[in-house]
Amino acid sequence: MGDLMSVSVEVADGVAVVRLDRDPPARLRALLPTLTDVRGLVLHACAEVSAASVRGVVGVSPAARREHVRQLRALRSELARLPVPVVAAIGGSASGDLAVLADACDRRVLAEGGGLVRVSGTGVVVARRVDAAEALRTGLVDRVVAPSRVVPAAVELARECKSAQDSRKSCRIVAP
Repeated sequence: MGDLMSVSVEVADGVAVVRLDRDPPARLRALLPTLTDVRGLVLHACAEVSAASVRGVVGVSPAARREHVRQLRALRSELARLPVPVVAAIGGSASGDLAVLADACDRRVLAEGGGLVRVSGTGVVVARRVDAAEALRTGLVDRVVAPSRVVPAAVELARECKSAQDSRKSCRIVAP
């Protein structure tokens, strides 16, 4: 599953934009330690990433699935511990691995018409799609913008968080 991921990195004015084209964990974990001189990180996923992450776990062995989940949890923890603001730029709907990674970010920018799939439950798993308007209203995302503005808005938000950190204000979201 990890071999399917394609990532590219672009750094401008201290903010790294990491574009995810497929299923996340292993390669992104390997990339994070190389981003030493950045002051902010934007994770951008195209709309097809969620579908690929869901398809990627169908038909794999239970051992491969467990390893994938282990890698995803480790990546989530690493993202949460980064000393710089991490902003998710969601160009479509986030489900599967993408929803997990977006949740680990400090802030989230969502494209108009996009949504987030929220999963809850222990014995019975229930998934519900939250549209962009509800996600903004309930605080699941910080901004909803036109699809063409997702990355620029996320970069702007990362820079705002950096200036807030300089003023000793935190951009971290603490879950209850």
